[in-house]
Amino acid sequence: MGAQLDRRKFLRVGGTTLALIGSGSLATFARAFSVPSTSKRDPALVVLFQRGAADGLHMIVPYRDRYYRGLRGALALDEPGRGERPTLDLGDGFALHPSLSPLFPLYSDGRLAFVLNVGSPDPTRSHFDAQDYMESGTPGRKATRDGWLSRALTAVEARGPFAAVALSASMPRSLAGAETAIAMEDFSRLGRSRRNNSLEGRLEEMYRTKERPELAAMGEEAFEALHMFRELDPLSQKVPEGVRYPMGRRSEQFRQLGALLKSELGVRVAFISTDGWDTHFGQGAATGQMANLLGRHASAIAALVEDVGTSRPVTLLSVTEFGRTVKINGAGGTDHGHGAVMMAAGAGVHGGRIVGDWLGLERKHLYQGRDLPVTIDFRDLFSEIAARTLALDEEVTLFPGYQASPMGITQAI
Repeated sequence: MGAQLDRRKFLRVGGTTLALIGSGSLATFARAFSVPSTSKRDPALVVLFQRGAADGLHMIVPYRDRYYRGLRGALALDEPGRGERPTLDLGDGFALHPSLSPLFPLYSDGRLAFVLNVGSPDPTRSHFDAQDYMESGTPGRKATRDGWLSRALTAVEARGPFAAVALSASMPRSLAGAETAIAMEDFSRLGRSRRNNSLEGRLEEMYRTKERPELAAMGEEAFEALHMFRELDPLSQKVPEGVRYPMGRRSEQFRQLGALLKSELGVRVAFISTDGWDTHFGQGAATGQMANLLGRHASAIAALVEDVGTSRPVTLLSVTEFGRTVKINGAGGTDHGHGAVMMAAGAGVHGGRIVGDWLGLERKHLYQGRDLPVTIDFRDLFSEIAARTLALDEEVTLFPGYQASPMGITQAI
């Protein structure tokens, strides 16, 4: 193995992927760590990917649409003020699923906006392809090597190994090609004691070699960087009184993300994903499988926003690869669709409203007679949110070959 690490090489140790992606070496990681180029007060962008295609009509309910109940059947939800678990009125004939109630205060305060009929112009119903196209930002093109968040980081010239973090076992496609980024399922592993840290021990063994002294030197610098992380000890921060993250592994990742965002590590972009949204069977209505997913999703987002609070401006973008069929299927669920519902929350979001062209559920307005159409290209949404949050120059193009159109979903941070 040469002295230089390949840009896309991951160190897989002890079941954890520690992705140190940089201009060539672990030494780069150490030097960048020692002098973060970003301030704790710089705005940060958090992208939350709902993998599996979340059912937007279960999130935002068009209860006044005359075709709604007939198409949704057992999945139909009650209108505001009715039933044991009534929906929450958003205005203009739309309501919020009761499990998303933790997000309602953010919406009421103008810090949360929902975007309807948003998605990719590519018609694929493949999860793998649709996620790849969305994360690369090039619908229909598989050859793109980098991710859209990687391009955003390059444009903002964000440096330091923690400029981009992903709470995941491997580097997400969105950050492919990033100059510096770290992906870990559990960042607490960086803070464990030297004696019990099998990750560090195996790395030390790997780089402690008399045959290749340059590797030993780079490894030592990297270990010093890990020690600096421990000295800052960002995960030891307590959440503010009254903030409650839900239980579970994913929720712990949200708590860790909140601590990283509040720390002095210089995080500018963060990525986290949740799964389970592919609800072909037994989706449920006000209760059940989907309601439970939505409840955990909403509680984690609300806790993260309140945890970070005024310590720094953070904007969260919740996305999914495509929507689901309007009509319930024979198994009490929904199948792969087209247009979706996405959310933007936090700093710089012009919220308290629903964005998008609602055409209704009459068959003639549905994509291929079965799905919500895509009237907003996801690149328009992503571009505006990233440009505002990361203060990108107007000439920056995050999506090759595409000129994004302004949506008016953001405001001054």
